[in-house]
Amino acid sequence: MWRWLAEAWAVTAKDLRTEFRTRVALSSVGLFALTTLIAVAYSVGPFRISAEDRPFLLAVLLWIVVFFAGLAGLDRSFVKEEESHTAPLLRLSASPHVVWAGKLLFNLVLLAVLLAAVVPLYCVLMGYRIQLLGWFVALLAAGGYTLAVEATIVAAIIARAQGRGALFPVLALPLLLALLVFLIQGTTATAEGAVATVGASLRAVVSLGGAMTVVSAMLFPLVWND
Repeated sequence: MWRWLAEAWAVTAKDLRTEFRTRVALSSVGLFALTTLIAVAYSVGPFRISAEDRPFLLAVLLWIVVFFAGLAGLDRSFVKEEESHTAPLLRLSASPHVVWAGKLLFNLVLLAVLLAAVVPLYCVLMGYRIQLLGWFVALLAAGGYTLAVEATIVAAIIARAQGRGALFPVLALPLLLALLVFLIQGTTATAEGAVATVGASLRAVVSLGGAMTVVSAMLFPLVWND
């Protein structure tokens, strides 16, 4: 078990070193998030939405910013292996599940950086007040994990396809639609103080993340070795 975790971390560490040298994914995610956030804050702002509509509409805008910013860079985990022709070597040096876990952890780190930077800034710029802060953080963590799991398997599927830059959001968005709905419902509830609703949404997100983890772990060896 410890050897498996060490090998998975080695894959993640390799990707992190490469990313800190090139900053391709970080630049894509950061620039998209910042541009979208500024555009939303300028066009909508905290005072152009009525008080009764603010919890829901601001939750929708928040997760749209996060989702599309994440999709701008999460495909890099596998695409860069194909572009640099290192994928065959990775197939020989590590088992499929080690590669999957390592790539998933890299995407989790990328999303954690995105959420830590974007969400507080969004709440300040848009005047979004969260009443149930603990539930909100739990929802961010569960949503970020589920987004990373779904994005990782889709990135593996499209890595060797032509036009993969366009294929990634096309294939990912239908899978992410249910997650987006649950996260919007839960975030709205955290702003309104509805504990029962946010609890139900969080359970749905966790269940979806667990199901996608099992499916991705079973499907990845077929995709990776094809």
